[in-house]
Amino acid sequence: MSDLMASLADDPRALPTLALVVYYLYTKLLPMARLRTILLEIPFWIALFQLTDIGNLKFATALKILLPLHVIWRYCRSTGKDMPVDGAVFVTGADSGMGQNTTHHLAKVGYHVFAGCYSKDSFAQYAGMDNVTPLVINVKDEKSVKQAADLVRKEIESSDGKISGLFGVLQCAGISYVAPFEYIPMSMFRDQVEVNYFGYVYVAQAFLPLVKESCAKDGARRGRFCFTSSGPLPGPGVPFITSYLGAKWAGDALCQGMRVELKLRQLPIDCCMLSPGVVKPTRLAEDGQKLLEKSFESMPAKAKTEYYDMIDAFRRFQIEEPGTHVSMVGTQMEKIMKHGRPYMRYFVGPDAVASTVVGCLPTGLREFLLRNTLMKHFKDCPKFIGG
Repeated sequence: MSDLMASLADDPRALPTLALVVYYLYTKLLPMARLRTILLEIPFWIALFQLTDIGNLKFATALKILLPLHVIWRYCRSTGKDMPVDGAVFVTGADSGMGQNTTHHLAKVGYHVFAGCYSKDSFAQYAGMDNVTPLVINVKDEKSVKQAADLVRKEIESSDGKISGLFGVLQCAGISYVAPFEYIPMSMFRDQVEVNYFGYVYVAQAFLPLVKESCAKDGARRGRFCFTSSGPLPGPGVPFITSYLGAKWAGDALCQGMRVELKLRQLPIDCCMLSPGVVKPTRLAEDGQKLLEKSFESMPAKAKTEYYDMIDAFRRFQIEEPGTHVSMVGTQMEKIMKHGRPYMRYFVGPDAVASTVVGCLPTGLREFLLRNTLMKHFKDCPKFIGG
């Protein structure tokens, strides 16, 4: 230790440089607003250049380009000052899976959670939880959605101020059938669009007035609308879930457009997408085989002859994937509610991030990767697909 101190004392630039490093690490621990990022980081890099004579190094030019870009990146990715845990959130799909986990997680954090369930049978799991109010909602029925919104409003108004308002609407309800586009019955196609897209529309429109009122109160926090996607944009088109992905991608466009509209109005409400990859355990994963058999029962007999082996290979890939535990959904939902300047998109699992990258690749390469991953168990799959 004495030798180290002596060497530091011999170089007049050593201690200031060490102090700068400590200073930089300290800034990493702070919840940064955008302005603080600029004020703290730019002087740091300027001072470091001067103290270390980095300008004499051969890669100085590259560093002088990359480091300012790093500062700009941190500026853009700053989430601002954290929002307080206050008021209530409304969660759809709280019967099981992602909605169920989100309800339990946010209730534990301290929010009052209105748990939107498709069936009253799901209420029992929330018995004894004082800050969870389960209610029935069918997201594809506009009348049911409006009744749920009215019930939430009445519960908040009758709480005598214990629930300060509704500040989050987190949509986790979803349904998926695995079926070939050529033969999928239109009733099943429409059912997925109604749940996975129009359900988003009905819920967002019904609850937006209440969230606006809550956020307009003096000292109130910002509000949130979160939509759950699957296969984030830009992502690859996946076979056999065309109706499901079509509805989910439409929801992505809805979220992005609504987010900008609210910003143009300067309303203190943000819209976000939660983009999960393969998440387990969920009801969609557990009931996949039952839904598959149900799908083929509703299609012509030749559909099974032509497509069953392909879809079975696709299902095997999904089953073998370790996936990300569903608890990560609740963790990301907490961040969505907490961040002062939330991102447009929050990912769950590395495969969700990879999907975005794959979606940007040239068509031939993208489809080659799909053939060697999703369809690797299909023995008659052509060696190359795409062009």
